[in-house]
Amino acid sequence: MDLSSRLRAIVKGGAAVPATGASNPGGLRELTYVPDTGGYEGTLDLARVATLLGGRATDTSFGPCLVIDRRYEADRFHGSIRIGDCDTEDCEALGMLDPSLRGAARRVGRAPLQGSAEDDEEACGEGRVFPRTVFIDLETTGLSGGAGTLAFLVGCGYFDLGAFQVRQFLLTSHAGERALLAAVADFFQDADLIVTYNGKTFDVPVMETRWMFHRLRMPLDAVPHFDMLHPARRLWRSRAGSGGEIGEGGCRLSTLEHTLFGVHRIGDVPGFEIPGRFFNFLRSGDPRPLEPVLEHNRLDLVSLAAVMARGLRLAREGHMSCRDAAEALALGRVYERAGSLDRAEGCYACAADSTTPEVRGEALYRMGLRHRRERRFAEAAVHWRAMIALTEPRSIRRLARLADLRQFAVEALAIHHEHRERDLDGARELALFALQEAATSRTQGIRHRLARIDRKISEQRMGKKTDAQLFSS
Repeated sequence: MDLSSRLRAIVKGGAAVPATGASNPGGLRELTYVPDTGGYEGTLDLARVATLLGGRATDTSFGPCLVIDRRYEADRFHGSIRIGDCDTEDCEALGMLDPSLRGAARRVGRAPLQGSAEDDEEACGEGRVFPRTVFIDLETTGLSGGAGTLAFLVGCGYFDLGAFQVRQFLLTSHAGERALLAAVADFFQDADLIVTYNGKTFDVPVMETRWMFHRLRMPLDAVPHFDMLHPARRLWRSRAGSGGEIGEGGCRLSTLEHTLFGVHRIGDVPGFEIPGRFFNFLRSGDPRPLEPVLEHNRLDLVSLAAVMARGLRLAREGHMSCRDAAEALALGRVYERAGSLDRAEGCYACAADSTTPEVRGEALYRMGLRHRRERRFAEAAVHWRAMIALTEPRSIRRLARLADLRQFAVEALAIHHEHRERDLDGARELALFALQEAATSRTQGIRHRLARIDRKISEQRMGKKTDAQLFSS
């Protein structure tokens, strides 16, 4: 059994126990911490810190914890989007962005479903919601993870009557970490869904490590988790980058909030400064440099809710809500991955009208593939021809993906002429064209095809075979 499994077994066996004594026959010692007030940590007045930061101290079974609440009303704008428009409980659309969450929502206000799993999924949007969705964002002492990384600020957001409520749990000393973890665990007790941005890789593992380290229960084990980073990459990462568009790798939350909603943060604290501000607070006891960190965390939570709402709107409304053809193409891929092929084809048809060769070529390619799978060969051939006519070869040398799609279309059209149209001369001409532009690794297969076509043409001219025999070979 590895270390993580052993820690989980200890945690699931019960909560933390007191030090060795009569009430602790097993002899397990509770983790303790004595602050070094003479050297590292300064003397802290929790009431003063709470007043300066606009928070309050709340009691837990392990001592006080500092909590800071802020409320963003529904009519307030975050860039170009209203806070109230970010509130959504659309289970069906969420299942499109993350198919693993299909059927995970609770059915509210209706009797339990008695039908099959398919019936359950079809009803997902008719009363099936996540009643309490909690958005999570951490500020930590480092990005490396492991037992040495502390989450000194746990930001949580949720919608309440259309307004977005943010609750932040701030660590005021290393000795107070257990109180913070206990307060956060109580807050998550009624959560039906948690939403993060890269939380499956970072935020949730950090929290679980700290809960295990202190032998506390882990409230997120059974809660469905939606990580918005992965749908965001599928929807917006591959956009052509010019004029403020999102380019490759540009899927940071701050990039998305600016591009999608026109958010401009003023006086935002850089991420690399955040751990240093926390350590200075521990040494000096002055919490004022932490206020920009708290605001940074709050804005991240609001932006996460806004980006999620934008993704759900796209998944719900389809290509009609897309800003441009590139977004329609990306949404089509999302639909195709979720198995909604008809909606995907609608997105691809929209993207095929693009004036950008890369977007148009990719959309034609995906429509052609679907038609070929469904044995709609004539329609597929129309898309192959459109891909070939998209642009001249000399102008696409620098566009590797478009060149590959063009090569694929030429070969697919050669197959169509040989086996469907029974046009051997046309198939030979296309095969020669494919051989001329093909990479070295593909020439052998094309030469084999060309030799077979030449043989068929020769036999046809010599009259050795009937048409049926010729084209079945």
